[in-house]
Amino acid sequence: MTNAGTSTSDDGLETAGLSADLHDMRLDQARLLLARTGMSCLIIGGVILYLTVLIMLTGDLRFAAGWVAGAGGMVGVVFAYPRLVAPGGVTPANYRRYLTGHVFISGLTGLVWASFAIAFLDDTSLLNLFIAINMVFAITVGGMMPSAEYRPTFIALSSANLLPFTSYWLVTVEGPLRLIGVGLLIYYGFGLLVSARAEIQTQTLLAAERNRELTRRLQEQNALVERVSAEKSRFLAATSHDLAQPLQAQGFFIGAMRRTLRQAEHLELLDKIEACWSSQQQLLQALVETARLDSGAIVAKPRPFALETILQGLEQEFAEPARGHALTLESRIEAAVVDNDPLLLARILRNLLSNAVKFTPPGGQIRLVSRRDGADMLIEVSDNGPGIPSDELDRVFDEYVQLATPVDGGESGLGLGLPIVRQLASKLGAELEFHSASGEGTRAQLRIACAPADLKPTEIPDRPDRVTGTPLVVLVEDDAAIRDSLAIVLTDWNCRVVAAGSGEEAVNLLSWATSEPALLIVDKRLADGEDGLETIAALRAELAADTPAILLTGDIYQFEKLAGLADVTVITKPADPALVQSVLLEILARTSGAE
Repeated sequence: MTNAGTSTSDDGLETAGLSADLHDMRLDQARLLLARTGMSCLIIGGVILYLTVLIMLTGDLRFAAGWVAGAGGMVGVVFAYPRLVAPGGVTPANYRRYLTGHVFISGLTGLVWASFAIAFLDDTSLLNLFIAINMVFAITVGGMMPSAEYRPTFIALSSANLLPFTSYWLVTVEGPLRLIGVGLLIYYGFGLLVSARAEIQTQTLLAAERNRELTRRLQEQNALVERVSAEKSRFLAATSHDLAQPLQAQGFFIGAMRRTLRQAEHLELLDKIEACWSSQQQLLQALVETARLDSGAIVAKPRPFALETILQGLEQEFAEPARGHALTLESRIEAAVVDNDPLLLARILRNLLSNAVKFTPPGGQIRLVSRRDGADMLIEVSDNGPGIPSDELDRVFDEYVQLATPVDGGESGLGLGLPIVRQLASKLGAELEFHSASGEGTRAQLRIACAPADLKPTEIPDRPDRVTGTPLVVLVEDDAAIRDSLAIVLTDWNCRVVAAGSGEEAVNLLSWATSEPALLIVDKRLADGEDGLETIAALRAELAADTPAILLTGDIYQFEKLAGLADVTVITKPADPALVQSVLLEILARTSGAE
């Protein structure tokens, strides 16, 4: 029953579409017919004058006068008709009435010309026969041109003209001349075929013109969309950069301040400040990440890795937040090697786990499960929270849609988490499914392909919990607040810091250094148009080494020059100090393991 209903609905839509196309075609034909009426009347007027001269050669001046009055009168009716029926032009409201009237007038014109031809027919006079045949030929041949726009007018004209005249000819004319009547019938059939082809050609031309107009409008719309998109991207780029700068400095100062406070009430107050900062940081980060995904700036970088290492790390990361919300976090993780981007995969799962913690009431349960399914791995994040109504499930991946509020009463965010998850899953070639119902919890399932059996995971050195030794870090940041705050944080992490406002200043300061830098931290957009990627290249050239680098940026675009620089980690602003520390420790562990 459902299939039949769907078929009927589809047929109805198709019929409606064809009806709309026919309506547009007839409207175009009516307008073309009206536009050519003046020229058509002028041509027929010339034919009438030509035939009048021939009639006068026979000496029948009275008939010539009647002919001019009758045939010329019909030309006047044809010319005046659209001014009466469609004085403002042909419109969707009046085109049917205009075409119907034109068909009637064309038929009447054919009868008038046929009547004059029959009245003038005399088989004893070759000139009379010639003039009579010219009358029916002239109006039908002439009618093919103006009436080709709308075939029913030609059919009415030729049928009303040729059929009565041909019948009269066959009945009254005797002898071999009667065969001319047969020829007239052949001519009539030929005219119908020609008129059909002429209308098809006219409709093709009209359709092509309409397609050109639609294409032009579409190009204008696309240009407008591209312009608006570019303006939006420029706005987001400028806004995110300008907002990220003070937020980034605040984050580093908060991190530095935490190590100086000892009293519980001071630490409690700082926790509240940091929570507010974190909320702003997450909102801005979501906007930047969405813009970077839309612009193609985020690209998957697959490599073979052990899936269980990512999942176990996420389990440890969310264990404390889950306990803080009185939730139980359970896991069942099956070991597997996958060839994908571990950072983007972790970002997807982190968003899903964060949502589960945020929207599951106290006492609830969250589960992180991975299991093999044939050649794929299924990763599931589920909870037994309130769930989502089935009729609203399709909306969860729409941008800026938030269907629920956090159970702790905190900020609900912009509703960009799941749209980001969907886009990231698409970049990984992963299949994402979302199952939920009111009162039944929510389950997100991600399907990714396992790596071939002979592909071994890339070995990743164990990351230390803190910086060992006193590595030298070169920091290039033109914003004094960010530079000072990050320098304080790096120093607290046991790093030696060379802080500069430009690449040139950094090169000068390095000339005084007694050891090689272990890491470069460079802002993407420096003062006076200096590009951070070019600064990294210049510093590496000065050091004669491919020193690992972190690029801090608020830009949303992909950096083409990044492809020519190895070992550069991009961190978008405003970055959580914990993220910077995590990347720092990972880089130091990798470089120390390679030595």
